[in-house]
Amino acid sequence: MKKIILSVAMIAAVAAVAIGATTAFFSDTETSTGNTFTAGAIDLKIDSKCSYNDRQLGQCGEWGLKDLLPTGSQFFNFTDVKPGDKGENTISLHVTNNDAWGCVNIIPTKNDDVSSNEPELASPDAINTDSIFDGELAQNMQFKIWADTCDVLPAIPGDNIYQACDRLLTQGTGPITPTSYALATPATNNVFTGLLNDPLDGSLTRYLGVEWSIAPTVGNIIQTDNYQADISFYVEQSRNNPNFTCPPASVQLPNRLTLENETINPDGPWTIIPGDGIGGTLTWTDNAPTFAYTLNATGLQSGVSYSLIYYADGWPGNYPGAFIGAHTTDGSGAIVGATGNPDLGIDLPTLPDGNFAVGAKIWLVLSADYNSGNPSTGPMTAWNPSQYLFEGNVYIHYNDSNSL
Repeated sequence: MKKIILSVAMIAAVAAVAIGATTAFFSDTETSTGNTFTAGAIDLKIDSKCSYNDRQLGQCGEWGLKDLLPTGSQFFNFTDVKPGDKGENTISLHVTNNDAWGCVNIIPTKNDDVSSNEPELASPDAINTDSIFDGELAQNMQFKIWADTCDVLPAIPGDNIYQACDRLLTQGTGPITPTSYALATPATNNVFTGLLNDPLDGSLTRYLGVEWSIAPTVGNIIQTDNYQADISFYVEQSRNNPNFTCPPASVQLPNRLTLENETINPDGPWTIIPGDGIGGTLTWTDNAPTFAYTLNATGLQSGVSYSLIYYADGWPGNYPGAFIGAHTTDGSGAIVGATGNPDLGIDLPTLPDGNFAVGAKIWLVLSADYNSGNPSTGPMTAWNPSQYLFEGNVYIHYNDSNSL
């Protein structure tokens, strides 16, 4: 009897398992496939058309829509301008895909007297110095930059002609210090629309006109002078960016400078002598009360004292100039990991340095050729350039945070 009851219990258990395996709850599944985030883009491209003395010539920069490159993208490239000359460029800006804030920077890199011929000296003009900012051409050129927007017939946007209904961005003589102009920012009127807090429309082409001229009355004071500048455009997304401001127009570089031995060229930029194992590097801390630096150099005379200096043009470099530090080379002619932390008491550059607009020259010279006394402003007392290291035509900026 017990066996029969046990068998019945086992059958009931098996049946319960079978019932449990075939029972299901109500359910449903919904799937969203291919979820994707794709970043938008801002791509600024620029084209240019121009005239020179009311004619179209190859000397003025003209090209179709493109990204600007270090070569082949000069809006102006004139080698023989004279009193009475004039020209114009119309620059079109294409900000594709997204609305953007925008700025244009003009950074002068040279306003050089170059040489002093007899007619120029008689104009009268001071004799040429070794400064690249001792010329008069920039001050005797007139520039006008405007948003070429007028569409009142017969005028059309981008027609190369300044009309009373166009919007003026700036006018005056050629800038000799880095200058930034707002095209559209949250805090300024859009130069193309006149509206506040109005970004550049990513679907529209905008035109800037640039007109230059030299008055017929300027005379000989500008003979042989050379004026150069870099022009850069900057755009940044406007969406979610209510505090945008134009970045400063400067030639500020990372706080690392390569020091070079160079071939002296009295008529133009000095040329670096590459691949000879002679050179150095200088790093420093910016925006500080002292000029904390590290210096490395190789290929110099062995066991000789060298002075690191701020050379302020013109000769002999004490305009005002500064002695930074002195270091002696080892037996192999190297300076390895030398450090200093002087309180210069001035920014680099400082007026009346002839290169104030672009930065400070830093040289490593023989200590015997430099007066490092008190006050420590130099000057150079001898000239043996084959024994020096120069700034490689890259000028630095240092902000002394405790200087007046």
